[in-house]
Amino acid sequence: MAFRPTFALVTALAVTALGAAPALSGCAGASDGERNDANEEGREDDYAASDFAEDSILPYAGDWLDPPRALSGIGQFDRLRGTIHDDAKCSTMVAVAAAVVGGRDRFLTLLGQIEKLRAGKRDDLAIIARVRVAIDQKKLTPRLIHELTEAMVRAYGVANGAFDEQIREMVRASGYVAVKTGSKRPSVLVDSLGEREVVPLSTVAENIPHITLLWKDARGVVRLYDSDDLRGSHVLPRGSAKYRARVDDPQSAWDLAEKYR
Repeated sequence: MAFRPTFALVTALAVTALGAAPALSGCAGASDGERNDANEEGREDDYAASDFAEDSILPYAGDWLDPPRALSGIGQFDRLRGTIHDDAKCSTMVAVAAAVVGGRDRFLTLLGQIEKLRAGKRDDLAIIARVRVAIDQKKLTPRLIHELTEAMVRAYGVANGAFDEQIREMVRASGYVAVKTGSKRPSVLVDSLGEREVVPLSTVAENIPHITLLWKDARGVVRLYDSDDLRGSHVLPRGSAKYRARVDDPQSAWDLAEKYR
């Protein structure tokens, strides 16, 4: 079981206690060199120049969010006063991104699961209620997504990082079913993806492991969602320099060797 604490201090303590370095999903900002990479082969898909304003309405395609466009401008470092777990939220951002990719019904299923886990917690139930109203009105905003991920941190107990199994649980909370791929290698995981299927991918940013999400969209394009503190889009299309830097890294993998459909 791979524990993914957020901070370097936690990592050091874990190494001392366990005698070996665990796999992590902390969330470091990208280096200047990384931020200045051109999105070479996928330039037309580099939708967002920076994060969306918190109260802007996210891009829709019909009755639901347009996943690559909506996710392109939503990172985990929202810097809102009311959200306090930005460093630990890569796992919850991945779960929300999976629900966005899955569609309106799956997103509502995720809300229902969080609602059950936070029963009796008035503040978190109020967040879920606001998100439901925004879905009905087609007015979801980054602020609502960030508030929701904060409620998820509490619902799943991942304030200090998430186990792979917890990440799987959060992804499956929106109705996905696990399918074994036979390999944890990114190349096999990517090749296995069907339309709107997803798979988390553990990557490394500034020597701190971090969780991201791979999926194949309705156009057949494989994309990577990275919620880290990037300059530019958080959605990286297959073939772009930033995508290759993460997916081709020999340290990248999904140790549970399964995708979700």
